[in-house]
Amino acid sequence: MLGNVTAVTVTTTTSTSLPEPGTGSTPEPRPVEDDVTAAEEATEATEASEEEGAGPDASRPIVFTEHVFTDPLGRQTRPLRPPREVEGEGSEGAEPHVSSALPTMWLGAQSGGLYVHSSVSQWKRCLHSVQLKDSVLCIVHVKGRVLVAVADGTLAVFHRGADGCWDLTSYHLLDLGRPHHSVRCVTAAHGRVWCGHRNKIYVVRPSTMRIEKCLDAHPRKESQVRLLAWSGDGVWVSIRLDSTLRLFHAHTYQHLQDVDIEPYVSKMLGTGKLGFSFVRITALMVSCSRLWVGTGNGVIISIPLTDTDRGAAMPANRPGAAVRVYGDAGGEAVGAGVPFCSMAHAQLCFHGHRDAVKFFAAVPGQVIPQMADGLGPVTCDPQAQRGRSVLVLSGGEGYVDFRAGDEGGEGGAEQDEERPPSAPPSAEHSHLIVWQVM
Repeated sequence: MLGNVTAVTVTTTTSTSLPEPGTGSTPEPRPVEDDVTAAEEATEATEASEEEGAGPDASRPIVFTEHVFTDPLGRQTRPLRPPREVEGEGSEGAEPHVSSALPTMWLGAQSGGLYVHSSVSQWKRCLHSVQLKDSVLCIVHVKGRVLVAVADGTLAVFHRGADGCWDLTSYHLLDLGRPHHSVRCVTAAHGRVWCGHRNKIYVVRPSTMRIEKCLDAHPRKESQVRLLAWSGDGVWVSIRLDSTLRLFHAHTYQHLQDVDIEPYVSKMLGTGKLGFSFVRITALMVSCSRLWVGTGNGVIISIPLTDTDRGAAMPANRPGAAVRVYGDAGGEAVGAGVPFCSMAHAQLCFHGHRDAVKFFAAVPGQVIPQMADGLGPVTCDPQAQRGRSVLVLSGGEGYVDFRAGDEGGEGGAEQDEERPPSAPPSAEHSHLIVWQVM
């Protein structure tokens, strides 16, 4: 729940070019990959090849354009092709009126559809919907505006109407420049929105809908910013197919720290556990003053965050040592909350996934009261207990205990004998791993 708005996105794999304003041309259709599971990697490879073959267009200076798109059909009284609804809903008596002025849930689809549902009641009913030009990749809410990252390299900015409800019939489109590439990740930091586009990060001010800063996250133009995580006065950045985390200052945009997790993972698990696959970061989240990192090998690492540079005191030649790129010698207040980290204090979880860690999520938890002399649970204040714990969840394919090996071994084979022939093997099932952080 972010400012009375909860954002849920369906990550997608298609990418089309947005025509220049005023030309009236329509984007040419692109072939659709048959293998849905490998489509995202194929899209990224396609984007990289387009960049190499851009020719003279690649050398042109990037022009930031901004225009307003208004739905020519006007406000829709009923959403166009909303997600599946239960038949007969609302037939039993009159239901209370639900408005998008109350807390809402936003969902983005691969087809480009954007749907707004109520998070108060009647959750299955779609309140508003709009069709965007390409797939929805990310959604973020900041200061009364919702920014939607689209696969064609644009940001759609939505705002509330005069009645306090969200207006999806008129929205702004912010073009991040040419050539068009997918905006893979967004995060809100101090009222600004950081957007990962190719090897750059664009910082957008939602109130003015203009780009304030553009910085290079990686020197190689073919690289892609894949993950962003904000905490305090810093933003952690991850590059696709890379094992190094990069920390940038949220105000000065300076590069502060580099942390490579590959030596730490190899030291803790050994090369035999990882096989021939290299370590790459696939999931990133900040929760409970820790940086949670998921890798393509299914390994999960939790790194404590500190607002001081104590981590720089360790020798730089040790495995997993942090490389300090910048230090604030003046000790100004603006840098007092920079979330530095050190792999010397990292914790590796022996519970992981068979495949890449897909995502992290953190939700408030509640401590289960203990039994008192077997007479029943001890009564306690739920409000006081709720704030004491946080549930951190990781999602991925399969489950592995790295101390014992893959569950697809002997135990998994016994379970596969009992499963129906049409069901997938137990080792291929999607799993959630839950930690209770006190």
